[in-house]
Amino acid sequence: MMGYGYGGIMGGGLGIIIMTIVVIDLILLGIWLYKQINK
Repeated sequence: MMGYGYGGIMGGGLGIIIMTIVVIDLILLGIWLYKQINK
């Protein structure tokens, strides 16, 4: 997390994998919360 910018993220596939996991987790969390609210 030394430098912000797409250069550091694109430089390694690890950054892309982490971003993908985070996005999927947020989507799943949103769906779960939506179901909890609309019981």
